Amino acid sequence: MKGLFYGEGTGRIIVINLGRGDLLLESIRDRLKAEGIRNAVLFGAVGSLQKLVYHLPTSMGPTSNDRFITVEGSGPIELGSLSGNVIDGDPHMHIVAQDKNGNYVGHLEEGTEVLFLAEIILAEIPGLNIHRVKNEHGVVYLTEK
Repeated sequence: MKGLFYGEGTGRIIVINLGRGDLLLESIRDRLKAEGIRNAVLFGAVGSLQKLVYHLPTSMGPTSNDRFITVEGSGPIELGSLSGNVIDGDPHMHIVAQDKNGNYVGHLEEGTEVLFLAEIILAEIPGLNIHRVKNEHGVVYLTEK
């Protein structure tokens, strides 16, 4: 275990409601910035997408060789799950989605577009004093400030 960190309970609960054409990750980032939220946990999200952009690791080596994937043009994509956290204002989110061609799981990337709606619920964690840093291999981990 690398570390154990404590916040001061939960603060504000933020519900983000997005519509057709909204950019999922970018909209979440914008709302976090507007609300001044530095640390939060993502309770979950539901919705549908017209474009999904994500990445996943392809290597077991000391560095991650990521494969970036874009899914679009084959019909609606159901947003089955979104999980993650926000550390020092930076959201790190993973997505599970499905369309008629299969399932998609990975790290959410910019460019993902909402189809009909997306509802995202976050809980602020005040007093959490951590940030992300990269090790010598470029792998990101959490540490105290």
